[in-house]
Amino acid sequence: MLKGRFVMAVERDIFWEIDELPKPTQDLERLTADMDAWGYCMVADALPPETIAAVRERLEEQAEAEHQRGYHRRRDHVNAAGSENQWILMLINKGREFHATLHLPLVTAVLEHVLGPDHILSESSAHLTRPDNPAMALHTDQWWMPPPVMPGEAYRPAGEITREDAIQGPLCRATHPIAAPMVVQTMLMVSDFTEANGATRLVPGSHMTGKQPDQSVPHIVPSIAAEGPAGTMVMWEGRTWHSAGPNTSNGMRLGMPTLYAAPQMRTLMNFTLGTKPEVLADATPELRQLLGFKVWSGYGETGELGNEWAEPGTETTGRLEL
Repeated sequence: MLKGRFVMAVERDIFWEIDELPKPTQDLERLTADMDAWGYCMVADALPPETIAAVRERLEEQAEAEHQRGYHRRRDHVNAAGSENQWILMLINKGREFHATLHLPLVTAVLEHVLGPDHILSESSAHLTRPDNPAMALHTDQWWMPPPVMPGEAYRPAGEITREDAIQGPLCRATHPIAAPMVVQTMLMVSDFTEANGATRLVPGSHMTGKQPDQSVPHIVPSIAAEGPAGTMVMWEGRTWHSAGPNTSNGMRLGMPTLYAAPQMRTLMNFTLGTKPEVLADATPELRQLLGFKVWSGYGETGELGNEWAEPGTETTGRLEL
């Protein structure tokens, strides 16, 4: 375990002692304090061993079936050259075992602390890294946020921002207003996460920079590996710099990233279109709300004004004639 204070030949004024960084806990006060201070927290025993075992079995079966069919090649835009990444998307459709990872009271409480009581599901995926998988570039989950400007200053049009030209900056605490967190990512450790097998890497305190990280690999700023046994969940807010680490072990690392967003945001996955009818037929109101079917402050309407839930086009009013 690393000890002491990192010293890097790079501009920064955010430092930390290893012993003061977040550790897995079920203390809600500690979790929210860690999220505020460091931009991430770690939930101990988020799911019991028997649930994790069922999730892992279903995930491994789905991953192998998709790998055989070549589906793992469909997310190359986020994979570095030589990557041994595999992404399994829309887990909501791929087994009820995955539904058990949602609506966890302690996780929901942290989400409400950051995003408020109204939030929706933006992504339900799995990310598997195999031996020799290289490190991913550091990034944030809300790279698309236009940076705040003073009145009269030129602003970045929101629709032209890309990952490649998002404004990068040093690991320094901002001295001007920065955007609020709009998303929270959770990573369920389906297998043990270790530094050797590519555990998620995080830059503590980076959520206070108001900037995006340098895209260099190897990373030019220090980071820590979020290590823990299967069943642990690490959560970080949308401004925190993070990446997948390199897998230098002999085994595969299995994780489930689940992204939550403020209710006015466009989601990473289009659940209202892509969720299987059989999943929706049995969905609880809580799940349907997470999937974006509940109207929020007028957003998401499909039929008559004032409806609580969005309706499919087959049930809404169409062209009328006298």
